[in-house]
Amino acid sequence: MKKEKFNLRDTIRAYDFKPCVGRGDCYVEGEIVSIEKPECDYHYYLINVITDISCGEVSEQRYSRVGNLVKVPMYTSNDYPGRVINLSRI
Repeated sequence: MKKEKFNLRDTIRAYDFKPCVGRGDCYVEGEIVSIEKPECDYHYYLINVITDISCGEVSEQRYSRVGNLVKVPMYTSNDYPGRVINLSRI
């Protein structure tokens, strides 16, 4: 994933786990409110979560991340194509 791919105010979907057959998808969707590039830490997008899906279903209210700010790493050690998708361009 390239850093230039996403901008402030883009709406993205970020998967918690790589989708696979037999398990429902787990992901959050939200608007990028900040792009953080600390010198001594990983680079990430800070998103305001508007949708939280766990195992293919809307997360229970008490476990939901909706309304929270969540860090989405720009890169991970187990990255895969489509881990983060720009929904603003769909």
